Amino acid sequence: MGKKRIIKKPKVIILRACGTNCDIETENAFKYVGAFTERVHINEVLKGYKNINDYDIITLPGGFSFGDDISAGKIFALRIKSLYRDFKKFIDSKRPIIGICNGFQVLVKTGLLPYSDFKQRVTLFLNDCGHFLCRWVKVKVNKKSPSIFIKGLPEEFYLPIAHGEGKLIADDIVSQKIISSNLDVLRYIDNPNGSIYNIAALTNEFGNVIGIMPHPERAFFSIQFPWKTREENSVGFHFFKNAVEYVK
Repeated sequence: MGKKRIIKKPKVIILRACGTNCDIETENAFKYVGAFTERVHINEVLKGYKNINDYDIITLPGGFSFGDDISAGKIFALRIKSLYRDFKKFIDSKRPIIGICNGFQVLVKTGLLPYSDFKQRVTLFLNDCGHFLCRWVKVKVNKKSPSIFIKGLPEEFYLPIAHGEGKLIADDIVSQKIISSNLDVLRYIDNPNGSIYNIAALTNEFGNVIGIMPHPERAFFSIQFPWKTREENSVGFHFFKNAVEYVK
């Protein structure tokens, strides 16, 4: 008989800060798809108590890190930039990084999206409507995207949003590069915030880093939807499962 294959249990670090408030839901999603999880305050990393390179997946969950003072995600982004060498090592190893809502805002202001070179090219700004939005929206998958997170997802589906600064903006040159390289993972069917090209989620050129404005952790089970569905698990399940399977 051949050797029994050992299945690795991926380790996920869920980075949080004061104001983060979606870390528990995100942790539960990863646990359900078979990952080992730790919720870690960014200060524990900055002080050297924890090292991000001891993990297989980094997640920046939603919320209002540092009260969204200055602009959403900006202060958290500055903390991450001070860990440049550690994050560069993690990114160079092609391990996944996920930023959800506020985490997406952090990633673009850190310069990890759309190109993971720590140079900011895009930002997320105030919604066109001028106020916070909290509702379900329909999105469409770009099947040509290199993202590792879209396997098994339907072409169109609903996800919940909850943000005041979700409008993705960039100059024309960067915008065209994003579209021509298929770095737009998801697009809104009915754009709720005024994002360029209706973009709801971005990836990098390798497909292992994703920033997503809607909340997949809030669309994990069918019972979380405001309408009945026959599926036991929903799009959020596949999103997190894809990340775990990728690093196994």
